[in-house]
Amino acid sequence: MPIQLPIAEYRFTCRAIDPIELPAFADPLLYSVFGLALKQLSCIDQQQSCHDCSLRFQCDFALLLRGIIPADSRSEIAGKMHNVPPPLVFHSRLRGCEIRIPVESLFPLSLVLVGHANTKIVAVIQAMIRAGELGIGNRRARFTIVETARTGPEGLERLVMADGEIMAPGLPVPVRIPEAPSRVRVSFLTPWLLPDTRSELKNGFNGGKMIGRVVRRISLMHEPYTGAALKADFKQLAALYRTSLLLDGDIHAQKNYRYSSGNKRFLAISGWFDMELEGRQELWAYLFLGQWLHVPKIAAKGFGRYRLQAVD
Repeated sequence: MPIQLPIAEYRFTCRAIDPIELPAFADPLLYSVFGLALKQLSCIDQQQSCHDCSLRFQCDFALLLRGIIPADSRSEIAGKMHNVPPPLVFHSRLRGCEIRIPVESLFPLSLVLVGHANTKIVAVIQAMIRAGELGIGNRRARFTIVETARTGPEGLERLVMADGEIMAPGLPVPVRIPEAPSRVRVSFLTPWLLPDTRSELKNGFNGGKMIGRVVRRISLMHEPYTGAALKADFKQLAALYRTSLLLDGDIHAQKNYRYSSGNKRFLAISGWFDMELEGRQELWAYLFLGQWLHVPKIAAKGFGRYRLQAVD
């Protein structure tokens, strides 16, 4: 069957209790405090590894942030993996510089849920409320959730929570894929992080490996979060994205990139490139959906986000 992947974006309107300072790209910071809040609400033993927990298949944290699902829910591609890509992706508004939010001022946060994970929206809202109580940043600046609305690729907005009352929005419909342009520009909005600096750009950047990762990411997510197997000729898809795709571009690679206080460093890819889709239309659906799901790894924290634009 073709891709039938329901995706919804949830937009949280927040009010600052304390003065808040947010970097231009705040999603990794927000992900961190949200994850702590969800774990506090979900886990019986927060010191235990998710994979060792007997309740891991009933746990919201294990599903939403670790992608841990029963083996019979995985597709053939993901069948041998302990987990699959998490169905929750931070997708907040990007800014040109860091901002300071005064007390009582409103500001937005957003995240995306995939497929059946949309049934967990109550747990997500509760975790976001707890995150506001915990506070963000070094000063633990607090905030409250005023309203939550659902939108997505289809653009229709639907209220989910207002005045503390949560309304059941139902599952989103599968995303309708528009007609593929003959040429498209892919612009990175946030850095695409590569942990292996030795191989990804060994022969230069041509866009193929990036698209291959998007194809794999969506293929791994489809059956676990929809219950429907994705029937696609992955050998043909691989043959398409392994050929020369690049028409033009301006790609930069920053070494030793760090996004937290940890010691782990990455190669951060930014910039844009144009690619030819004529004769490669099979890649378009994956590339289109990837705008909300980003390019792994660390995509759930908002990295690897990109935008598409048709090129004349």
